[in-house]
Amino acid sequence: MILDSQEIMLKGTPICRGIAIGKPFFFTIVEDSVPEFSIEASEVEAEIARFHKAVVKACEDIKLLQKRLQKERIFDGVAILDAHLQMMQDPLLTANVEREIKKSRKNVEHVFHGIIKEYQKKINSINDPFFRDRFKDVQDIFRRVVRHLKDNLSMGLTDIPPDSIIFAHDLTTFDTAEANSNYVVAFATKEGGATSHAAIVAKGKGIPYVCGVDIELVETIKDVIVIVDGRTGDIILNPSKATLTKYQQLKDQLQLHLQKLTQTGSLESETYDGYRIQLSANIEMYSELDMLHQLGGNRVGLFRTESAFLSRETFPTEEEQYLIYRKFVEKMNGMPIVIRTFDLGGDKYLRNHKTEPESNPFLGCRAIRFLLREKEIFKTQLRAILRASVYGDVSLLFPMVSSLSELQEAKRMLEESKKELAAQGESIDSHIPIGCMIEVPSAALIADLLAKECDFLSIGTNDLVQYSLAVDRSNQALSDLYTPTHPSILRLIRLVVSEANHHGIPVAVCGEVAADPRFTPLLLGLGVHELSVASRYLPIVKNAVRNTSIVAATKLAEQALKLDSASSIEELLTLEYRQNVPEDCFYNC
Repeated sequence: MILDSQEIMLKGTPICRGIAIGKPFFFTIVEDSVPEFSIEASEVEAEIARFHKAVVKACEDIKLLQKRLQKERIFDGVAILDAHLQMMQDPLLTANVEREIKKSRKNVEHVFHGIIKEYQKKINSINDPFFRDRFKDVQDIFRRVVRHLKDNLSMGLTDIPPDSIIFAHDLTTFDTAEANSNYVVAFATKEGGATSHAAIVAKGKGIPYVCGVDIELVETIKDVIVIVDGRTGDIILNPSKATLTKYQQLKDQLQLHLQKLTQTGSLESETYDGYRIQLSANIEMYSELDMLHQLGGNRVGLFRTESAFLSRETFPTEEEQYLIYRKFVEKMNGMPIVIRTFDLGGDKYLRNHKTEPESNPFLGCRAIRFLLREKEIFKTQLRAILRASVYGDVSLLFPMVSSLSELQEAKRMLEESKKELAAQGESIDSHIPIGCMIEVPSAALIADLLAKECDFLSIGTNDLVQYSLAVDRSNQALSDLYTPTHPSILRLIRLVVSEANHHGIPVAVCGEVAADPRFTPLLLGLGVHELSVASRYLPIVKNAVRNTSIVAATKLAEQALKLDSASSIEELLTLEYRQNVPEDCFYNC
């Protein structure tokens, strides 16, 4: 194969949309050797002090990087690095390192490495891509601390040529956070996924990202032009003059479209015939609220409370939770916020919480099932949320309800918590609105029964698709079967909305389809009242809302419900979107 004389096309999985044109830059993380040696008893305290000094310097690195991301308005990245700081400053981690140094009389690099290896064993036992991605962040923290211990600070993507397309086996959060978008124009990796923190930060920076790429082939190239299409996953090596011209024009169109979208913050989320919907944000970290306010969001449709505590060894106390929830509620400045109770189990656990091994944790004790078994944990959280509710407009959401009895028991415990707090003289919102998530088929099929007990319903399409189609959404080998446009999913959404309307309560959609503007008219046409998406997608979805009418959306939904395959429904949505929003080159591939 003569790469310097012909156009070569590679295919990967798109993660972050956009077009990039540049030269390849090969980035490899070189694993530092970890020395091991014994120390004298008289040297133990000095060795512990050396560890503390390195951690302080590593934390300073992160805070400096956070300031840079704050200036770039990449609030998702700031929030992710907040979690890194929490891990590095975890008193239990520090205590474990200190104890092991005293016990083994070994140097801190070796001791710290051993503790990280033990943590890796626990992560690997879970055998889930979500946690494998999170462990990359732990490894990155370890490397940074060790390099401060060794006074070797050469790492990251800070010094590279302009217009570089980064090819790597994998990338970490620090890699993408440190990348200067004036120099790095795209990422292409062999490993990685859309849920990784590296991908989230890349999206925040607006840097196109494609994973699943055969980088071994690209490594044979020395100096050619490369095009990365983050919409389709195409990577073109040594493009022809015609191909280069085509993609340069497309790149310019994308930039103009993005500039237009960022100006929609003050506009209403309503169709051009006057039908208004609620456009809300899904959040995990406090710093994400800044992006919500700046992009014109007017409510939080889903606050994932477990994310703030996953790095901990034990469950937070009522007072710790109360202070965090109050901080979030006050930051909303009176705007509504929906707080979801812990959605733990499946792929999310606190690091040291003892649970019985499950052969299939996603079908096991997770979410509301876990909370109803761990009643003290549940009541502690309910009490904390109730106490914080007086500082703003708060609603409460129960995750993965599968039966009426689960919802009724959760409500009973909520009432019990209210009475306890009232007896203690605590101020609470005694009429806090209650909702439940529709994430499994059984909940959708009894939506009439659940609606009688709720003030609103929220459809989590990610899990609803997974459980309805019996497809693990993290299994790349089955990705072609994970289809949100499957006719069964549309019918379940229509059923839920119909029953909710009958009982006079609103329905929100907070899954990934809510953030795809091609689905926006369909969801409106099915009668969905609210779309809740990651803050960065607010302008894109708002633009889709404003470019349709409720009449056309209703007709589109009726037409989609008559189709018999996922592919035909997806083709319909894409065609309709191209006609209504032709200037959106991101989704009009």
